[in-house]
Amino acid sequence: MLDNDANLLEANEDKVDKKLPENEVQSETDVTEPDQSTEDEWQESPDTPQQEEAAESESIAEEKEPAGSVKEDENYDVLSLDQLLNILEKKINAGKVMQHRKNFDTLSKLIEGKLDQLLKSKKEDFINSGGAPEDFYIKLPEKVTFDQLVRKYKSEKARYYQDLEESQQNNLALRKSLIEELKGLIGVDRPISDTYKQFKDLQARWRESGHVPQAEANNIWKTYHHHVGIFYDFLHLNREFRELDYKYNYEEKIKIIEEVEAMAKMDNIQKAFRNLQELHKRWKDELGPVAKEHEEPLWERFSQATKVIHEKRQFFQKNQTEIFKANFDKKADLIEQMRELNESEIKTHNEMQKLIRNMEALRTSFFDCGSVSRSKSAEIWTAFKEVMRGFSRKRNSFYKSLKKEYAEKMKKRMELVKQVEELHQTEDFASSTPKVIALQKQWKQIGPLSRKQNDTAWNLFRKACNHYFDLLDNRKNKLSEAEQLAYDEKNKLLQSIQSKESVDRVIIDKWIEDWIAIGPVGRKKGKINNEFYTVVEHTLKQSGEDKDFITEYMYKVKLKLMGDRTELVQKERSQIKQRLDKAKQQYIQLETNMEFFTKSSSENPLVAKVMKDLEKQKKIIDDLEKKLKAFKRL
Repeated sequence: MLDNDANLLEANEDKVDKKLPENEVQSETDVTEPDQSTEDEWQESPDTPQQEEAAESESIAEEKEPAGSVKEDENYDVLSLDQLLNILEKKINAGKVMQHRKNFDTLSKLIEGKLDQLLKSKKEDFINSGGAPEDFYIKLPEKVTFDQLVRKYKSEKARYYQDLEESQQNNLALRKSLIEELKGLIGVDRPISDTYKQFKDLQARWRESGHVPQAEANNIWKTYHHHVGIFYDFLHLNREFRELDYKYNYEEKIKIIEEVEAMAKMDNIQKAFRNLQELHKRWKDELGPVAKEHEEPLWERFSQATKVIHEKRQFFQKNQTEIFKANFDKKADLIEQMRELNESEIKTHNEMQKLIRNMEALRTSFFDCGSVSRSKSAEIWTAFKEVMRGFSRKRNSFYKSLKKEYAEKMKKRMELVKQVEELHQTEDFASSTPKVIALQKQWKQIGPLSRKQNDTAWNLFRKACNHYFDLLDNRKNKLSEAEQLAYDEKNKLLQSIQSKESVDRVIIDKWIEDWIAIGPVGRKKGKINNEFYTVVEHTLKQSGEDKDFITEYMYKVKLKLMGDRTELVQKERSQIKQRLDKAKQQYIQLETNMEFFTKSSSENPLVAKVMKDLEKQKKIIDDLEKKLKAFKRL
């Protein structure tokens, strides 16, 4: 983090950088120290080697998947019969049989094939040893185990469907009771707010009630919404509640439509279709009606967006091979781009942050591409994990190195703080001030730190520098013994003058002589001279002197108070001459302007204004000439 150049000036006895700013200007993005995360944060769970495809392989409503579907990391073909039986047993004993049905079908076919091979092998051995084929009989332990597992799986599957049917029937009964409860809300003589509150509670319970048998789903939904419409008609006496609910439902349905329209643009159509099912369920079960004028337009827009997704899904199902190949090519291209990023040279934190953003964008694009064929899944996923591991190593290595570099820079900065603090004890400010300025320059050259480290070091360094310059200011403002005596003497004279009530000009002249005779008072001369100047001017006004005289007299006092400081007198005289020359030029210009009005009446407003300006300019010239003459009498 770079320091503020504008606040680190070259210092000397007259001009030093007295204060450092609260914060330094940062030339780079603030650096956040990397945590000690490992490569795992960029990797998926080992149980799901291709996260997006594993999710996409789940069952979808109204969609059946191939019986041989398996997870990409499970290469069952290379496993032995015993290994396959163990895996099958674990999956069945794990419960949730419906989640493992695809695996069960795949494992069953493989096991049956291996059992047939084993049986043929045993039979061949029996015949080769002299046995007759018709006498061959064997009971394979593996076959017994497999049959037991199949029976258990079928039993669990039957129990699952039985429980599902029972659950759906219970949900159906609950929804019917909710419809009856909804009917009971209509025509009840009680505060409409209480009725509306009960209705909202009923809606929430309806949404939480769960699935019903497929054959009854459409009918029960239509019945429910029919009575919801009747209830809203009942609310016509209190439009506030009805319009409030209409407004909420309208806004939520607009959100759903916009989400579906966005999903229609997704490359991953399988993911879009799954999300669409959820949005349809929310539209039907969670949201109520909208105002009549919005019903048809909203549904038409929703249907159109839904249609786009269905069409894309149908196209996907017909062209899976080509789409899978295109997705594979896209993912391969993204991985190649990731490799190129990994090979780029990174020197600064900003460059690493840019690399992280670019890598994350490519990673997101990778998962948004959609599925690839199962034969290519392991290949592309392995390549992806490899490139992400390489990136994680590159990032962690960079930040470990950067942390070490920061520690060294922090040590250098704290050393500079220590050196400034040591100069607080100096009495030789003439030689120590350039050293402080040099240390400030070194601070700028050290380079950036993390925000936390920088704030800590900068606050200490700024405090040390500011304290040093405070000491320097105190030293400069401290008067010598003679100046302090003169200052005290002038204070006494000033108090004496302020106590006088009636004086003449002779006494005032004597005050000025005595004041000048006392001598200089160092850095405090400005304040006390101004006080003296004000008292003299006030005394002249009290004595009844003319205003013009007072102005001329006080200017002479001002020149006398300059004393023998020739450079100040010369500067003042030069400024008066410049102002006088400028005033004379303006006067000549005004006289020239008057020539255009020689035949005009003096009553002409323009003529009157020019004449007034001439008089004003003449007065300025006279005053300046009087001041200029005052220099000759010094």
